[in-house]
Order: sequence, then structure tokens, then C-alpha cells
Amino acid sequence: MKKMIFALVAMFVMTMSANAKSNNDASLFFKRVSCYLELDKSQMETVKVSMAQFNESMESLSQHRGHGRGFRAANKIVDRHKKQMKQILSDKQYKKYEEIFDLTVRNTVKINIDRMVSSRKMPAGFAKIRS
Repeated sequence: MKKMIFALVAMFVMTMSANAKSNNDASLFFKRVSCYLELDKSQMETVKVSMAQFNESMESLSQHRGHGRGFRAANKIVDRHKKQMKQILSDKQYKKYEEIFDLTVRNTVKINIDRMVSSRKMPAGFAKIRS
């Protein structure tokens, strides 16, 4: 089960990386998030740095997952990121951010599972998660 969850987190990171390949896409994504969260100027740079660190850490983890790093490491990265964001944002902003973050993870996982099912490249055990 832990391996499956790690695989889903890794797919999330790879999808996020693929979606934000161009600077324009990443910039547009950040503008939308900062507008939705109503960030002030002092928060913008700090949030941008925190999000970049999170993406880099998760991407690095997904590239090295065969080297003994996995589910616990992913959880530590997510927890560290959420703690950083909680320190930067107000309670209202953090609640919104957590909703966006969790929704993005759920949607990305669902999309990737649907893609695997449709291409029949689904690892053993994933069918149990879908049902």
C-alpha cells in the first residue's frame, strides 16, 4: 500500500513538472494561486520559493525512489512544505491553500490512474484503489 501511495505522489510530481515546464505556465499558475490566496507582496516571494523547493524536493525524490527513499520521505517533504506555508500564510489563506493542494493531488492521482487503466499499464493492486 505504501508503495502505491508513493507511486501516486511521484506521478503527481511528474505531472506537475510536465505541466509547468515552460516559464509562462509556471508564472501563470503562480499568478492564479497568489490571486486566489490574496497574497501581499511580502508573501509572494516567500510562497514562490517554498513552492519551488517543494517541487524540486519531490522531483528529486521521484528520480531516486529506487535508492531506498519512498513513502516516508515523500510525507516528510509534504509535511515540511505545509509547515512552511502555514508560517507564511494567514489561517484563512492556509485553509484555501490546503484545499487547493489536496484537490490537486486527488485530481492528479485520478487522472493518472484513469490513464493507466485506459492504457492497461496499471500495476497490480491499483484496481483495488479505484473501487
